Amino acid sequence: QVLRWALGSIEIFLSHHCPLWYGYGGKLKLLERLAYINTIVYPFTSIPLLAYCTIPAVCLLTGKFIIPTLNNLASIWFLALFISIIATSVLELRWSGVSIQDLWRNEQFWVIGGVSAHLFAVFQGLLKVLGGVDTNFTVTSKSADDAEFGELYLFKWTTLLIPPTTLIILNMVGVVAGVSDAINNGYGSWGPLFGKLFFAFWVIVHLYP
Repeated sequence: QVLRWALGSIEIFLSHHCPLWYGYGGKLKLLERLAYINTIVYPFTSIPLLAYCTIPAVCLLTGKFIIPTLNNLASIWFLALFISIIATSVLELRWSGVSIQDLWRNEQFWVIGGVSAHLFAVFQGLLKVLGGVDTNFTVTSKSADDAEFGELYLFKWTTLLIPPTTLIILNMVGVVAGVSDAINNGYGSWGPLFGKLFFAFWVIVHLYP
């Protein structure tokens, strides 16, 4: 269902009625236009998200790091930014009354959906609109019976899970390669390794269903 929603957004984005260029001079206000634009461009975030989930493994396998060497002042700014992000999340939890488990599940849903359904929707939408390849986009009927929604919590294998599964395996291989390299190179290699491992484990726990 997430794939169908994302594919519909891509089709609207590539259509004549895209709010980026349609309806100027009418009654649509700026904030309303921005809200509509937000609902159709979100599948494209799957491309940078895929890159962000791949980079930690590449860093571990190549010995490079995504963050350059920082001086003391830059380190303080980086730490302050990281703490402010955590503080913002804590405040949002207190104001919304959402539990930490629900917040974490939402984060996982966004990452897994981003590198699977949203990514497939981008390519299928481009093939359908620009290449004329029919992807058989249909909207499923909704059931009023709550028992039907129990299937949403069942784990079922699908081709959409190939990208997130590949990313998990790639990052796990990167972790093993990074630890092995640090063991072979001695004590001095463990310091830079911890930062790389942090990002790799962050990707793994987000993609673990």
